[in-house]
Amino acid sequence: MLSKINRVLQDWFRPKRLAIGRYFWDRKDNKIENIDMDKVKKILFLRYDGKIGDMIINTFMFREIKKVYPDIEIGVVARGANRQVIENNPNVDKIYEYDKNSKKIKSLAKKIKEENYDLLIDFSEILRVKQMMFISLCGAKQNIGINKNGWNIFDVSLDYKEEKKHITNRYSKVLELFNINNADISYDIYLTIEQDKMGENFRKNIPQKKLVALNPYGASKYRTFNTEKILEIGRKVLSDSESALTFIFSPDKKKEIEIFVKELGERVYLCEEAIDIMDSAAILKYSDLIITTDTSIVHLGVALDKNMITVYRSDEGTREHNSLVWGPNSDKVSIIYSDPNFIEGEEADINRFEFKI
Repeated sequence: MLSKINRVLQDWFRPKRLAIGRYFWDRKDNKIENIDMDKVKKILFLRYDGKIGDMIINTFMFREIKKVYPDIEIGVVARGANRQVIENNPNVDKIYEYDKNSKKIKSLAKKIKEENYDLLIDFSEILRVKQMMFISLCGAKQNIGINKNGWNIFDVSLDYKEEKKHITNRYSKVLELFNINNADISYDIYLTIEQDKMGENFRKNIPQKKLVALNPYGASKYRTFNTEKILEIGRKVLSDSESALTFIFSPDKKKEIEIFVKELGERVYLCEEAIDIMDSAAILKYSDLIITTDTSIVHLGVALDKNMITVYRSDEGTREHNSLVWGPNSDKVSIIYSDPNFIEGEEADINRFEFKI
């Protein structure tokens, strides 16, 4: 009951809080509507949402800009784990760490303002007050947003209404603002020598002909495989005597995964050295097949050009097009859709599907 009341209050306060935020921060002097790429020396990407998959997809933008404008400096504002997937990327010149603390936001914005960025690109669908403040304080010559007509803080707003097309189409439209057409939309992931060696050594110590990597975890419980589904998938993989199984997981899930390993028995291997998303990338690189729920691992697998079986919740009965917009976008991937849920206000459960390999 208390949580429901809290949600109602949050919903009531949110538009008022955003309106106050716009009053203070939705302003910009000297708006410049036309982008002159001859004058652009530095571009700042805002990926302060911390989303790993979104950052992986952004990598094609970094690369395509550098192809056409090799002297342009690219900076990226990252948060948490999404920083890791670009730390070794040669197309990114500078990475800034975003923190939600207001004092740290102002400090970072001050530092960025001193570096005189020509273009700032924000990908947010909904801007929070702290994000408005950050964009304003960064002081870029031109701010670019998507579907931000009516906002004063943005010099240029990309009018994008193709809601059923893949996210790479949206990002390609941003590149067209910079006179970059027919972009290569493949993603990039760069491992260090040490990370690559770890993945290679892990694979060498597994005698089976085929290694299948299973990621059962999504961003919410509705996108996470339950115990029964994990064991079902694991047993089907191991029904092939030439196949071995490994799990992709974060350190906080290790004890839970060890229970599955014990239950499934032989030919299940864990890489004890793997602690972060780039370690997972190294394991995936040397796997023969990836099985994953709808999460950043999908986009990581695409970046590595791997064969995958992905599971998405059906969009049927919803107003969303998640599987179209955020799908794998690769001909090496098979998609399984879970059964739709038509009950109003109830989320679909990703576990409602039959697994075949």
